[in-house]
Amino acid sequence: MPTLAEQLEAFIVRSHLAPGARLPPERTLAADLGVSRSRLRETIQQLVSRGLIVSRRGGGNFIAEPAADLALDQALKPLQPLAESEAGYWRDILEIRQSLETDAAYYAALRAGQQDKERLTAALDAVCAASDDAAVQSRADAAFHLAIAEASHNLVLRQVMSGLFNLLKVSIAESLTKLHQLPDTVEALNAQHRSIVEAILAGRAEEARHAAALHLSFVEDRLRHIEEEAARLRRATALRHTIPQEDTSP
Repeated sequence: MPTLAEQLEAFIVRSHLAPGARLPPERTLAADLGVSRSRLRETIQQLVSRGLIVSRRGGGNFIAEPAADLALDQALKPLQPLAESEAGYWRDILEIRQSLETDAAYYAALRAGQQDKERLTAALDAVCAASDDAAVQSRADAAFHLAIAEASHNLVLRQVMSGLFNLLKVSIAESLTKLHQLPDTVEALNAQHRSIVEAILAGRAEEARHAAALHLSFVEDRLRHIEEEAARLRRATALRHTIPQEDTSP
């Protein structure tokens, strides 16, 4: 039997309430859920403490904006310098992206409403339009993946992805700068993004999950290739400096 908090979260998902949207009046919501108003208030306070709902005195209860999860933002803040400077940190980023974004795509395919689908289509268009500029594309790419998380209508997933937003932007910017070095990579990335969106728009959840996993695996393979080639070049350069040069002077 789901808890009242779980029932309330399910109600929000079914109602396609976006961040900033107001919840129905407590009297109406309590009747819909079949509970007393006092018990509903206790449950709302639980979600307020988790950063999922914002309660305004005299104004009602609202779905929290993603940025409201300040505790998560503070927890992730120490990771920012590592993401920007630590060699190979991209592997950790991609691991967590595999866990989060494949599920986000799956649930987006199951739950996306018409507005979600329109936002996803617009986000995809923005990524494709920015393909010639790695810096611009990195911002559009991060926004695209966050739009998928929004469309999943999973409050916790949305908050976690939002908390990772700045970290994600750094990771994507670094990855795209490297990936732009390889021929046909940008075209492949755009095709993968389209496959994810097409599966979500069609409501094919497993296909959306699979498309997201293939996309992230492709990025990982290409980045590993770039890293291996850079290491090979460093070894070759170091070797040239250690081998005595033959004196060809007369």
